[in-house]
Amino acid sequence: MIKAKPVLVILGAYFLLISCGFSPIYKITNDNLDIRNYSLKLVNKVSREIQDEVEKTIHSKDNLAYEVFLQIQEEQTPLIINTNGTVAKYRIEISINFEIIETSTENILSTGITRGFAQYDVGESEFNNEDMKKSMTRNATKNALQIMISKVESSIARSNDN
Repeated sequence: MIKAKPVLVILGAYFLLISCGFSPIYKITNDNLDIRNYSLKLVNKVSREIQDEVEKTIHSKDNLAYEVFLQIQEEQTPLIINTNGTVAKYRIEISINFEIIETSTENILSTGITRGFAQYDVGESEFNNEDMKKSMTRNATKNALQIMISKVESSIARSNDN
């Protein structure tokens, strides 16, 4: 009888938690809400790392309702300068100016800007420094693209509500 009490308590707690009646408040439906219905197009020339990150997010569907034009700038700023004039640390800033255009009407839906940042320490080897710069450029681009995609999808969802 003593061994049965813990089992009964555990079973009772289990059934109490299972039958609490939880149900989600919001439910995503497909009622004319295709917020992934856009393509990204680069307006200017950018480095290979940035272009690769943008191409990872491009959707390859036909008859897309929106086009997002991207103008991307890359800036590298020294953060720490040694007493002998050499740089010990750099910051990379990626700025993405974007414009959302509805393809059927050619109207500008929204414009905006996002930024992504990354930092890297300068090492002993030029080869390692170049690899680190490329890697941090990819990270900064990825950060800026994530914020931009969030803004784009928000703008498209807001326009679909109207």
